[in-house]
Amino acid sequence: MFPDVMPRQPFESYYSEKELHEMVNRINAFASEYSPWKFTHARKEHQDLFGEVIKPGEHYFKYERGPAFDDVVKLSALSMEKLCFALFESAIFLKPLANQILEQRQKRIFQAMSKSLVGNRNDKKSDPSGAKRNR
Repeated sequence: MFPDVMPRQPFESYYSEKELHEMVNRINAFASEYSPWKFTHARKEHQDLFGEVIKPGEHYFKYERGPAFDDVVKLSALSMEKLCFALFESAIFLKPLANQILEQRQKRIFQAMSKSLVGNRNDKKSDPSGAKRNR
């Protein structure tokens, strides 16, 4: 009824480590700024969302879905790489859209920092006693 399932083949990397982190940043563009995918180090063995084993000492990605300590989605680096490849290579408009969102976030952060710096500079010029003067 079903054709024989082919045995799993060794996975060939699609991305360098740096490129993978850039792709994860693009996924994070569509997530909450307060709950992004994070890169972490396994202290014990885990199984990821797709059944891949994450061994102690290996790095993996996690996404905290809620306040509970165990409400976490885990993806091995291998699974994350496959997800990124499938997502961004199949939907070609997603990569430029993610880049645009990330650029807008960077601009907002830069503007907030600039306002903060300008505000601090103006505060230094004012009277240190805080007293208002008639002008």
